[in-house]
Amino acid sequence: MTGHAVTTPAAPAVSRHNAARWAARLAPFALLIAMFALLQWGHRDDSPTEDEWPHMTRGLAFWQTSDMRLNYAHPPLGNALAAIPLALMKGNPQVTSFKPWKDASIGPVAFDYIKQDYARAREQLFRARLMVMLMAVALAGYVWFWCRWFWGTRAALVGLALVALNPTIIAQGRYVTTDLPAALTTMLAVGEFARYASGRAGRWSLATMTLAIGAAAVAKYSGLLLVPIFLVIGVLLAATGRGRYEGKPAARRFGELGLHMLIAGVGLLLVINAVYKFDHTGMSVQDILAAPEPQYGVSKGYKHHLMEKFSLVRHLPAGMRIPLPYTYLFGTAAVTALNASGFTSYFLGETIRMGHWAYFPVMLLIKNPPATILLLLAGAALAARRLRTLSVEVIVTGVTALLLLASFMRANLNMGIRHAMPIMPLLAVLAARSFDKLWSLAASRRPVQLALAGLVASTAVSALLIAPHYLGYFNLFVGGEAGGHKISIYGEDWGQDRAAFAAYAKEHGIQPLYYNYQTEMRRVEWDYFGVPYKLFRCDTVPAPGSWVALHALTLKTAPKKCYKVIRGRDPDVEINHHIYLYRIPAAPAPAASANP
Repeated sequence: MTGHAVTTPAAPAVSRHNAARWAARLAPFALLIAMFALLQWGHRDDSPTEDEWPHMTRGLAFWQTSDMRLNYAHPPLGNALAAIPLALMKGNPQVTSFKPWKDASIGPVAFDYIKQDYARAREQLFRARLMVMLMAVALAGYVWFWCRWFWGTRAALVGLALVALNPTIIAQGRYVTTDLPAALTTMLAVGEFARYASGRAGRWSLATMTLAIGAAAVAKYSGLLLVPIFLVIGVLLAATGRGRYEGKPAARRFGELGLHMLIAGVGLLLVINAVYKFDHTGMSVQDILAAPEPQYGVSKGYKHHLMEKFSLVRHLPAGMRIPLPYTYLFGTAAVTALNASGFTSYFLGETIRMGHWAYFPVMLLIKNPPATILLLLAGAALAARRLRTLSVEVIVTGVTALLLLASFMRANLNMGIRHAMPIMPLLAVLAARSFDKLWSLAASRRPVQLALAGLVASTAVSALLIAPHYLGYFNLFVGGEAGGHKISIYGEDWGQDRAAFAAYAKEHGIQPLYYNYQTEMRRVEWDYFGVPYKLFRCDTVPAPGSWVALHALTLKTAPKKCYKVIRGRDPDVEINHHIYLYRIPAAPAPAASANP
């Protein structure tokens, strides 16, 4: 009998392969869970910000009535999603019952709502924050799906990590505003447009692209910028025969582009009208200009003539009917009016009123983790050498990010990094692609690959070191919080630190206290904590031996003639870098008189 050699399978190698495969499967879930945990970390310790109350009230109004009159400053989608758990609660006051409802003045409506039962409204806000957190997790999940669909698992995991662990994205994902929803819907729109433009996504790609663009347009008005941007990219791809137009005659390429853009345009109108519940849509230009305008801080100065000055419809024939809701049209004009008047902010150590062209480029450079910035720089260097061979998805993502940034650079509303949130996930996606290319180039250089992996992992360090005070994050390139707050303070001191200040004041017996609470809505929050105080105005002279508290934003943007008693002094206590606390020296004891 002939013997046969018996070979033993390489069990350790197979075992390592299986472990790596399971690790790749479980890693996305682990990152998403980690992101949700970071989002949750201490969010109930953050006081409501000024912006959250109107956003929450708009969301409740969406579910209570079909009248969309409050949705002019911001479209309703993000607010409506955040308010879902609130709408399910019983006993909510009807927003239509408040007197300011008639004039569609959202600030006073929100103020009347929270005054009914502030403790209950505060609890509702925390529930709404959870919905925004879920949107942030959905954003990270879509980035993973999209990167994996185009580039594979490695790029997908890096893209997911760069979004899920980015302190700035986490920060904006903890508050009830339209900024995180805008980032989510913009990423969806860019992602689905790229899948459509690549020609690889199947017959439903036109529908998913249209729905995603519509979602972006009803999450924030900046979503409308995607329409001309995508049109420009579409023409470029059709002219060069790239992506879905590859190998087709020129007439067919442009015919298909025109037909699909027409279908997408009709779909976009339907999405906007549906989300606005077809409220006051299809009005003639004449009726639009004659309609009573919502009265709030921006429009009051125009005495019901804002649309005549800023709306594009004023250039159209009077009898022409516009297939968009009145509130949406008024909102775009109102944003234009607000932008024209500017906004007081703080940048590079100075108070500014009109926008600075470098504001958003600088903010994106200093509010993103080092890993994202360095990978983007490396990716730009690689792309510069291979412009002719760039893939469709990279072109779509990169051109969209650049054109959005160019538009934001012209804006006068420098209100913090949050207005550039639609760009943030696009940068993470491009950084992930850069990582993937660098990893492949370093296939035979294990130390380089380990350095790349360590660079991405450093994003988690950035998040953990700043947690849970994510709003104050600045990367190490500007010296972290200490250096960053010399550049920007508006988007960082958002009123979220009042709860921490109240706890400190109670624990240390900070009395008597002079405090500038900034606004009436924020006064309600301070009164909720029950810490006695006297109002600290511009020219207030505090009593000797008292304490003075002032927000960094207030001090740095107020006229130099204000708050002279503390000008030039270092604060005795800083609450999370945003609330300055000063001790006023006690009056010297009177000298003892001589006894004759």
